[in-house]
Amino acid sequence: MIRNMLIALLCILFIGLVPYLSSTEWIRIALTSIGCFGYAFFGYPIIAALVDTVILRVLAHRKDLYGRQKIGVPIGFATSVFLTGYLTEKLDSLYALFIVFAVYCLAFVITLSVVDINPHYYEPVAEDEEDDNTYGSMSPNSTNINENGSSVEQVAAVVIEDVNDGIRVTPDPSMWHLLQEPEAVQFFTFMTTMGFAIAVVQAFLYLFMENDLHASSFLVGLFGPLGSITEIIVFFFFKQVLHRLGARRMLAVAQCIIIYRCLTYIVCAQISWGAYLATATQVLHGVGFSMTWSAAALQADQLAPPNLKSRAQGLLNMAFNGLGSGIGAVVGGFIYERWGSTVMWAVVAALAAVSIVLYTSNFVLRIVFLPLSNLVKKHT
Repeated sequence: MIRNMLIALLCILFIGLVPYLSSTEWIRIALTSIGCFGYAFFGYPIIAALVDTVILRVLAHRKDLYGRQKIGVPIGFATSVFLTGYLTEKLDSLYALFIVFAVYCLAFVITLSVVDINPHYYEPVAEDEEDDNTYGSMSPNSTNINENGSSVEQVAAVVIEDVNDGIRVTPDPSMWHLLQEPEAVQFFTFMTTMGFAIAVVQAFLYLFMENDLHASSFLVGLFGPLGSITEIIVFFFFKQVLHRLGARRMLAVAQCIIIYRCLTYIVCAQISWGAYLATATQVLHGVGFSMTWSAAALQADQLAPPNLKSRAQGLLNMAFNGLGSGIGAVVGGFIYERWGSTVMWAVVAALAAVSIVLYTSNFVLRIVFLPLSNLVKKHT
């Protein structure tokens, strides 16, 4: 992890040197793209997936405390944005953002070097003493049993034997094994739609505020503090919310928040004080995002067998931050440019509503996601 983050730091600093390396526009674009690709390959997987994997592994059976471990995320985001703006104004240079990134990245590396993240093994807990880690799922947890009556752990532990040569090898399961259960296919599909919806909001809300609502810079600047404050509060009380609602219900509630925000933005475009209403609605961003990511990380961890926990977090990030966000940014931009913001928000709200039905319906689980999981099983 340390090596990867140092390489990622070099990639970001390389982007800062691009203006001094060439004055040709296409060369600058190519060099910047190389730096971005390097960061996406070496750095982002550490921040997005491996950190969550380490946190969940350290917490062991106390995964309901996951939210409190993430309190540092909104604090770090808020302070980094503040420092970047402050230094940019003082230095009169956008290179302040590279300074702030380097400081925070090195602080992360130093923290990794002094924190013990190696797994520790203890005596196994008796089965009747284990805590219920389903956290109030909306439907029975059927990830333990597949259609043949064998458990996921047993499937993952299938061995290859050669009696004549005395060979017994445990195969390394691929990421496709995570999609052999209909609940897993349902979950990762839902997270893709959530990534789509959140990406549209994050990518075009600022443009919507400036172009459609003609909001002042002061109102737009309030987005960061308003979102971060509620995010910290929800992360802190995540344990209580988790045991009250369960991970699945939390994800459904978070998607409902997206729907409410999109419908509110449609109304904002029709009223004179829409900019103020849209700004006030930003407090829901912290609530929705903190519920989304905390519950999603726990749900992915719960669905995965023991030897696929890290890959489950990687697949979650691929679905949410990769596939969902990428499609959302492209489709959202196309709709915004062609038909305007009202149609864009309406499409996002409609997709989010459909995704909730897909995620909570047992009928859809049997009709749609069970055949898909069986198809994956046949080809893995």
